[in-house]
Amino acid sequence: MSSPYSPHVKFLRKWGARGSEDGEFSWPLGLVIDGRGHVYVSECLNDRVQVFDLHGSLLCKWGSVGTGDGEFIRPQGLAVGKEGNVYVSDRDNNRIQVFDPQGRFLSKWGERGGEDGEFSWPQGLATDGEGNVYVSDRGNDRIQVFDSQGRFLRKWGESGNGDGEFNQPQDLAIDRDGNIYVSDQGNHRILVFTPTI
Repeated sequence: MSSPYSPHVKFLRKWGARGSEDGEFSWPLGLVIDGRGHVYVSECLNDRVQVFDLHGSLLCKWGSVGTGDGEFIRPQGLAVGKEGNVYVSDRDNNRIQVFDPQGRFLSKWGERGGEDGEFSWPQGLATDGEGNVYVSDRGNDRIQVFDSQGRFLRKWGESGNGDGEFNQPQDLAIDRDGNIYVSDQGNHRILVFTPTI
């Protein structure tokens, strides 16, 4: 039987299994690694974030189901800011929550709606070199940008399948030049934008 890996790729390790105990997962969706090598995982169906070292040893965890500070309903995207704080898109609560690296709640912003700073199922998150937070606002078919304190800066996008239009934008990433890549789920494509929209 042939190997499923390229000759240049070597499997290193794995961890986790289905469940809700420490180190187990139920729909792990968000994944980010900070500058210290800590691996943050958001679990949509366990309504929590778990943090591991690069070898899979659990360092800490936080969250439970609910609407209060530090509680989640279907957490999705994760991002780490330049100051080390962790941003979590709390999808069904239609907000972004911010934690320090140990999981202590710091702040939140957003509510359900279509106005600036409001969300309909926020999904992917990314931060740029200035610490700004980009959010794929799936139900509103747009991207919103905030400073690290949650102050609204700008937005772009609308529903459609033309250039710059979205159908349920899911995740996003920012390259070293500041260009923004968005997975446009419903249109089955990736869109790329310059830093200044």
